Amino acid sequence: MRISISKKAVAVTTASIALALGLSGNASAAAYDGQDPISSGCANTAITAKSSAIYVGSTQVGTIELRYSTACRTVWGRVRSTGPYGHATVTRTSDYEWNYCGSLSWNSSMGQYSCYTTMLNDAGVSSYATGAASASNGYNSDDVQTGSY
Repeated sequence: MRISISKKAVAVTTASIALALGLSGNASAAAYDGQDPISSGCANTAITAKSSAIYVGSTQVGTIELRYSTACRTVWGRVRSTGPYGHATVTRTSDYEWNYCGSLSWNSSMGQYSCYTTMLNDAGVSSYATGAASASNGYNSDDVQTGSY
């Protein structure tokens, strides 16, 4: 007896196995884990998927952003601050993998200090960003989190 299996059936079976095991995402997006969004070109299609204002007392001193590349299907965190201190973390909720930046530098085009994390694959999963900022007088905020995307 001869059994014939088409390529389409193998593809469907492979996809079914991946879903059953809880595997999701995009192999090319996974290749960007840990890479710089600007030098990789992923920042060229970036949107701010989620953001939250950062306050010290009643004064807004910065913003934490979850950036998303529509072409690369990746995310990264970016913090903008009126003062030179702060940090950003991006966290993927499926496995709690995270990336961090903590050294802010002056960004003249934004008129603020900023830093951004390296990227995480976000194809088929969700992620969020957390960050803190400082006032120009050096007072620091508590950590603030964006929503998930």
